[in-house]
Amino acid sequence: MIVTFIFSILRLLASVISLYAMLCFVRIILTWFPALSYSKVAQFLAAICDPFLNKFRGIRWLTLGSIDFSPALGLCLLSAISTILSVLASGGKMSVGGILALILDLTWSIIFSIITFVILLLVIRFIIILVNKSEFSSSPVISAIDRSMSPMVQKLSRPFSGGRASYKLGLIISIVVLVLVNFAGMMLESFVSSLLQSLPF
Repeated sequence: MIVTFIFSILRLLASVISLYAMLCFVRIILTWFPALSYSKVAQFLAAICDPFLNKFRGIRWLTLGSIDFSPALGLCLLSAISTILSVLASGGKMSVGGILALILDLTWSIIFSIITFVILLLVIRFIIILVNKSEFSSSPVISAIDRSMSPMVQKLSRPFSGGRASYKLGLIISIVVLVLVNFAGMMLESFVSSLLQSLPF
């Protein structure tokens, strides 16, 4: 009876944490659209999610212009805790190597998603340039994307162009580089995860 009760508590905690992680994810998405920040839903989510998410904000390498991806690390932590609790609730055992592999898998999934999101933005911007036959746009949405993406595009294209690439060429270089980074990272993550899971403890 006691064991069953403990397993029930663990399952309940895992479900609550999963729900909280989902709410935090919605909150992160809403912060990318300032016009939605004043809605009642956004204010409610801010009240319950920001105290946790703010602990992860401001990580420079996860900040792209006005878009801050660093709170995604908070989602990674919540997902890891929820998964571990679910495994324990089902009577499974978690080794140190298994926990480390889980954390690595969740971290990489977030990084992979962020890079893929950026690639999609760059591809969309490149298509717009091809359609308009111009690198410049009067659209406030496109201007916001350019402000966020330009510093990264310059950094990624500089080693291959000496800093003399046009914005269009810089987009092409950045897309190729990020696709290669995603592929290489996926291979490396799979290899390291297998090593961690094979640890004897």
